[in-house]
Amino acid sequence: MQSQKNAQSVVLSCSHVEKKFELLEVLKDVDFRLFKGEKVGLVGPNGSGKSTLLKIIAGILKHENGIVTLSKGTKLEYFPQIHTGEENLSGGEMAKKVLAPIISSDANLFLLDEPTNNLDEDGLAMVENFVKRSTKTFLIISHDRMFLDRVAEKIIEIDPVTKSSVVYDGNYSSYVEERHNRIERQWKEFSDKTEKLGKLEKATEQKLSWVKEIEKTRKNIKKLDMHEKEKPNAADLRDKEARASRRAVVMKRRFERFEKESEEIQKPKRLLPLHVEFEHERGSTSVFELKGVTKKIGKIEIGPIDIHIQYGDRLHITGRNGSGKSTLIKILLGEIIPDNGICKSGANVNIGYVSQERWQDKTERTVIEDFLGVVKDCTETNARKILNRFRIGAEDVKKDVSQISPGEYSRLIIAELVAKKPNCIILDEPSNHLDLEVLEELESGLRDYKGTLIVVSHDRYFIENIKSKTVFDVGMFSRKI
Repeated sequence: MQSQKNAQSVVLSCSHVEKKFELLEVLKDVDFRLFKGEKVGLVGPNGSGKSTLLKIIAGILKHENGIVTLSKGTKLEYFPQIHTGEENLSGGEMAKKVLAPIISSDANLFLLDEPTNNLDEDGLAMVENFVKRSTKTFLIISHDRMFLDRVAEKIIEIDPVTKSSVVYDGNYSSYVEERHNRIERQWKEFSDKTEKLGKLEKATEQKLSWVKEIEKTRKNIKKLDMHEKEKPNAADLRDKEARASRRAVVMKRRFERFEKESEEIQKPKRLLPLHVEFEHERGSTSVFELKGVTKKIGKIEIGPIDIHIQYGDRLHITGRNGSGKSTLIKILLGEIIPDNGICKSGANVNIGYVSQERWQDKTERTVIEDFLGVVKDCTETNARKILNRFRIGAEDVKKDVSQISPGEYSRLIIAELVAKKPNCIILDEPSNHLDLEVLEELESGLRDYKGTLIVVSHDRYFIENIKSKTVFDVGMFSRKI
């Protein structure tokens, strides 16, 4: 814990840092410290200001408010998004290219923006081992959650709503669990307070109503017959009225005091996690069957491929870049015809497919038009209900797709996938584009999914989370021609 660390070991302090670009507030009240030898992950949705913060710390950008302090003797080195640029290098060679300037530097604090881009498993292992063994301090932005899980001992999140920083001890998995629990605690506290306030208000109203009833009865006793045996005693009624009034006043004061205290507990700004659940009707047992399939694409030929995919299989398609992963998927979908061999699909196979190109497909149409274009058999009323579940409201559905945020676009695509009720889901590199919180909820939904799942992904964390059972390496069946 930070409080247990020696203050002398602080190498970097960010105190209430704020940053705006014209009228756009990017960072607000970013506050944390880094200690000697710490390996810290910096996370947050795309556009949340992570890279901006690194540039502020490095002195490349100026901030409006707050203080950034390097301790005496701290030398900083900043590496912007690191691209190897040579895909023909081996994993080890690419990793050495990334690590060379870090190893040769005499800095003791490194700011790294996406150091693991384009690295294969061998390269990733080299970078992971280097960072873990190093005695220097690292602040790292990375979309590779497995990398952060293995090297980070603390996670700093840029909250996408408040634009402030939240510090979590532990690795990435610990952060995900604690963030989830934190949001749920906030909502439970808010819900409990709201429920108690409602009960107090109702009890106060009942007490006041009782006082009014007693008062009404007392005022009406003169109208009763003088010989009426059940005629109430006015003095008794006045005593009851006084006691009830005192209790009502006490209750009202208690309600007002609790109401005032509750004003400090505002509705949480972070929404509860989405619940992604895939409903579907089962199709045939045989989903895809390939026999002797070959295909030439440019200077690469894949095949011959023989594979039988059955209902409930969870297939992870792997292979080096350009080995034919996306080509194989398009053969399964019938978008590409094999040069040789056959590809059969089973009866009643309902496919939900999200391609890499889908993320760039932002033509001029509204959100509701996009949804109905993908989910053909859905009415507009049901479409609006489904989109609302994914936090896309009545006004949002009228917007052009090009106008919505990356997070909203992520939710739109997953809403469309859920609405199709597929019994076979095919995903091509979903982690590259999905908003992180949406990706986590997709992973949760896919873990419970009983249909057929076919995934192309380099995201080790994603593959581990969805519990993929079978690996098919296209690279073993591809060659240059």
